[in-house]
Amino acid sequence: MTKSEKVEQQLAELVEMPAARLRQRWKAEFGGAAPVVSSNLLRLALGHAAQEKAWGKLPAVQTKFLEGGAALPEPSIQLKSGTRLVREWNGRAYCVLVRDEGFEFDGKIYPTLSAVAVRITGAHWSGPRFFGLRRRSPPPRKEVE
Repeated sequence: MTKSEKVEQQLAELVEMPAARLRQRWKAEFGGAAPVVSSNLLRLALGHAAQEKAWGKLPAVQTKFLEGGAALPEPSIQLKSGTRLVREWNGRAYCVLVRDEGFEFDGKIYPTLSAVAVRITGAHWSGPRFFGLRRRSPPPRKEVE
């Protein structure tokens, strides 16, 4: 039986479980008396615990987001091998080819886009930002009086 099948079986058992058995399960799972809440809420909490045991907890940043304390970061852009990135800089167009082993520019493989950006500009740049793969922060909003 796979991990997913075991969790599905546990969740199905919880759906049919009477309140007294849910409270026993709670005590076995959490080591204390079940809170005075509805059977449905106990089922949800026990189901959540079963899923956490099988697949682990959410990353802290996602937990903080769900609690309303932070925004999720933007997902990183995944570049596929063969993608061409083009950037104009000081009147000249520069083309970089994404490869499995790095980034090809002027016949040489660089380990990061930032290394390519430094080669082009002569100054430290974030490669993803230089090639337009990251959004800039929006300007602060002005309040209207």
